[in-house]
Amino acid sequence: MSAMLDPAIFRRYDIRGVADVQLTEEVARLVGQALGTRIIRGGGATAAVGRDVRHSSPRLAAATAAGLAAAGVRVSDIGQVPTPVLYHSLWRLGLDGGVMVTGSHNPKQDNGLKLCLGTASLWGDDVASLRTQAESGDLVSGKGHVESVDYLPRYLDEVCGVFAFASGMKVAVDCGNGVMGPVVLDAFRRLGVSVVPLYCEPDGDFPNHIPDPEVPEYMADLGRAVVSDGCVCGLGFDGDGDRVGVLDESGRKISADWLIALYARDMLSRHPGGKVRFDVKCSDFLAEDVRARGGVPVMGETGHSLLKRDVKAGDCILGGELSGHIVFNRGYLPIDDSLYCAFEFLRLLDAHDGTASSLFADFPDLVSTAEIKVPCADDVKFAVVDALVARFQGSHEVCDIDGARVRTGDGWFLVRASNTTPNLTVRFESGTREGLEGARDLLISALSDHPEADATVLEEV
Repeated sequence: MSAMLDPAIFRRYDIRGVADVQLTEEVARLVGQALGTRIIRGGGATAAVGRDVRHSSPRLAAATAAGLAAAGVRVSDIGQVPTPVLYHSLWRLGLDGGVMVTGSHNPKQDNGLKLCLGTASLWGDDVASLRTQAESGDLVSGKGHVESVDYLPRYLDEVCGVFAFASGMKVAVDCGNGVMGPVVLDAFRRLGVSVVPLYCEPDGDFPNHIPDPEVPEYMADLGRAVVSDGCVCGLGFDGDGDRVGVLDESGRKISADWLIALYARDMLSRHPGGKVRFDVKCSDFLAEDVRARGGVPVMGETGHSLLKRDVKAGDCILGGELSGHIVFNRGYLPIDDSLYCAFEFLRLLDAHDGTASSLFADFPDLVSTAEIKVPCADDVKFAVVDALVARFQGSHEVCDIDGARVRTGDGWFLVRASNTTPNLTVRFESGTREGLEGARDLLISALSDHPEADATVLEEV
């Protein structure tokens, strides 16, 4: 064997671990050469490498590019860019693969590799098998090379060229010191949008908060800025730019499934009968509203790689998931691009005679939770979910395409095993507070048979 790689860093959707401990330059080089081997054996010859703002990213990106080149691949190093810029380059330059060096919203000491073969994001066994391929030394050698390519201007020219806002708007943005700051400021300036910037200076120490718009406390400063500066909305970008969270004019978070429903209404008005793909965490209302407007709702597993795969394979007009990954597959590329997603929201708001919150005025008043994390060890979490599926199938309507989505009297709850952390992820939705509490009590009772899952956090729901 040529090397031993820590299997724990090979996750379902990417490679992720502690930089310089689990994910070293040698690991990055070997993974790059393994991916390069697949590219060469598949008849390809080109790839791109991008990176986020973490302190370890430049050297990990250089090592990854060197590994690709060692397999004979011609590598375009596109520098410090958001993840969707890497995806965009694969499509527009016709490249055979790519790697984004990013820890996304993980703590600052972590880093990771998002991998693509062609334009498709690798996941599952295709990620895991890179480890065995590298360990076994099943690698080709060639004389590739690495060249620097300034691709970001081409991306911005295309995305900004799609939109034009009729009226000046003032928007608060929080980039959490991630990679999106300079990109957002440049793009909004081009389109005449006035920006109240928060934490737009790239800083791999993330001194203000981790750039993760799913976490309410990380959006608190943004909410205050929206209100104090009289902004029409707030936009919170994640660390590598493939997700955005939206706040209305009062600083209230708009759930991603509500955003997907809003986008679906617009898309279906222009593409009647289209399919809309969403994950199992999303509200019942999303499917009902798509169906009511002549569209075809398609529920699927959680995971950005699976989302993009299904959108492309099923020719869906739109796809999204509760975490904030949203894909527009008409008029743009089938990639999760936070800047494009934000501009789509601003376009709808600009054309609307009212506030951001009034865009959702006819949406139902449901009682729901955000995603809740229930601690449960990696080696038992899937077995716990399987046991819950079996338990509830005897008494309730259960959807088991990704965990257990259990229908209750006037709503549902979901419990699934996280693919990235030692947790069960849980969400509740109901027409009433009483209904939600009943569903919560039902799940707590079921989890009492599984002490390895710490359900105490559910008592606070």
